Amino acid sequence: MNESREGELIGLGRELAEASEPGFFEHRTQAILAERFRARGFKVREFSGMTGFLAGTGGSRQAQRLAVVADMDALPQPGASSPGSVGAYAHTCGHHLQMTALFGAACLLRERHPKLAARVAFLATPAEEYVELERREALRREGRVRALSGKQELLQRGAFAGFQVVVATHAASPRPGEVSSVLAMNGFEVLRWSFRGASAHAGAHPHRGRNAQNAAVLFLQARAFLRESFPEDRHVRIHPVLRLPPDQPVNLIPETAAVETYVRAVDPETVEGTARRLEAAAAGCSTAIGVEVGAERLSGYAPFRADPRLHALLRQTVEARGLRFVEEPFSAASSDMGDVSQLKPAIIVGLPGTNGLLHEGGFRVTGEREAYVLPAELLADYLKRLLTQP
Repeated sequence: MNESREGELIGLGRELAEASEPGFFEHRTQAILAERFRARGFKVREFSGMTGFLAGTGGSRQAQRLAVVADMDALPQPGASSPGSVGAYAHTCGHHLQMTALFGAACLLRERHPKLAARVAFLATPAEEYVELERREALRREGRVRALSGKQELLQRGAFAGFQVVVATHAASPRPGEVSSVLAMNGFEVLRWSFRGASAHAGAHPHRGRNAQNAAVLFLQARAFLRESFPEDRHVRIHPVLRLPPDQPVNLIPETAAVETYVRAVDPETVEGTARRLEAAAAGCSTAIGVEVGAERLSGYAPFRADPRLHALLRQTVEARGLRFVEEPFSAASSDMGDVSQLKPAIIVGLPGTNGLLHEGGFRVTGEREAYVLPAELLADYLKRLLTQP
């Protein structure tokens, strides 16, 4: 890759990092990335009623047999004054790396192998992070989307129907020159509980109240006691947060409290069994304190399973380029690529160039060429190998 192209990709990565936006609201991000594709002569088809687009060289949809996807959304940052404020979101999961690799690989493949490029669809997909669900539920009530994540929505719209293979990337290894592939990931569901008691003056007559916060805290303790009963090979992860009304005064018994959590595990059966035990614990704790409790479930993501053939070919591609390949047997994290992988052969290519502190405020790009240029070259090479395999 020449110096001019390298500079273009590094500049794009920086620009996308600054345009961090929440899921289903990636308007500036989409404008930046789609314009880059159009300037390079790609045809861009935007999705109706939501962010995200499909870019191609202009060939027929029937000819596009392979899809490459990149996530566009960023994560909310704790402590931001409001969802729309400056610095409220940041790419602490490296989605700007994915988008840069998507664009770079598309350009390289088209320049070097135009006939092969005609068989690839390049998808910029919204809303991979399963957060700020209230905003997404509002979009669903408006009829703009049916699902709460980007790829789940595109699956419902049939956008993946014609593809034989789906390739994704993700920031992964903090070590230079290392590319990984995860073989499996957890699935999850979202569970919410609303505890309701009665308020009273916390100093003068607390006995008149029924403390919803106490019930929620007791439930969190019960959840902790359940931990030892989870088999290690099921990779159960429960990470709840407790919420009180933002205007809850310290001298008033809390009338309401809420607990929200993911329940992650290696298979849907374990997720379901764990969810039922938590629901029973919440009911018991509310009864003990004398408050009411309501429960709600939201579908999360299916477990991810990498296709063995795609995994093996990635290893060959990485090692042929003199890079180190790392096979990651399992990750307890989750992605909506899990839903895709249940229907299509799929893979997630783990990229270098960052410190690996995913979702943390300290996440940083440590090498711009490794983060933005190397992934584009690797991905273009990998796509060529995929498209020329017998």
